[in-house]
Amino acid sequence: MNFTDELVAAFPASNPVPPVLRQTMEFLEALGCVRHYRTGGRYMTLHPEPEYNNSAITAFHVPDSADTARWTACEDPRVNERLSIFLRTGGDGSWAGLWLDDHDQQRIVHLGSGSGSDMLCVLTNSTQDLIRLLAIGYNEHCWPEEFTRTPAELREQQYADDDYPAPPRALRAYVERTLGLSVPARASDLISSTTSMDAHESSDPFWNWLKQVRND
Repeated sequence: MNFTDELVAAFPASNPVPPVLRQTMEFLEALGCVRHYRTGGRYMTLHPEPEYNNSAITAFHVPDSADTARWTACEDPRVNERLSIFLRTGGDGSWAGLWLDDHDQQRIVHLGSGSGSDMLCVLTNSTQDLIRLLAIGYNEHCWPEEFTRTPAELREQQYADDDYPAPPRALRAYVERTLGLSVPARASDLISSTTSMDAHESSDPFWNWLKQVRND
């Protein structure tokens, strides 16, 4: 079984991988973006060879229902099937997932590590916007304070050239030419607001849902 099929099969039938996301992952897999851990298991980055280097962080992973249960503190499958965590967004242990909201709309949500990023909220309101976000070229997607800067600005201001991966050029071309979607210059063009897990209150629907199911 190829990596994309393995990932798709791990999602519940009630909250499946949207077709455009599967199509994009199939493109990346055909491009040669799947990597193997020494201990076994696979993941998929946004870069094929020779663009890929070991500093690349954002990557697709097969979701594990146990990870969802740790976040929801709940064993009810009707609750946990609404959230599948599948995209690593930061080297600190931050992730993003596909969440089915109370109106049966699929959204991409962010789950910060708490030890680094504390962002806990809807990241994008659609899968298409997630794909557009990934095509911009950030190495990590867990630091909202960086969203107003372009990847090139971050690379110039904070990193040595070899510490920040090259932009995912093939992905960007695919998003623009095949999917017909525009790719903005910076994340803030797609994400207007974020919420911290430490906030006392929020209007963010995912933040409120998670607090409710956890009885926080």
